[in-house]
Amino acid sequence: MSLSEILIKLGGIVLFIVGLSLLLAVVGVNFLGVTFPFGGILGELVVGVLFIAAGIYLIRGGSIGL
Repeated sequence: MSLSEILIKLGGIVLFIVGLSLLLAVVGVNFLGVTFPFGGILGELVVGVLFIAAGIYLIRGGSIGL
């Protein structure tokens, strides 16, 4: 596994953790102090699910192209 693959997987783990903390913020648990300033509860829910999905995609071997 090359260094770039490791960095992409680490980015996926970070996205997953931030998404999880956003979902926990919806139910009132303050984990890492992460909140989404726009959209209230619905915004945190949607962005949290998107971050978790992107994190899982990157962890399982997805790639990023610029």
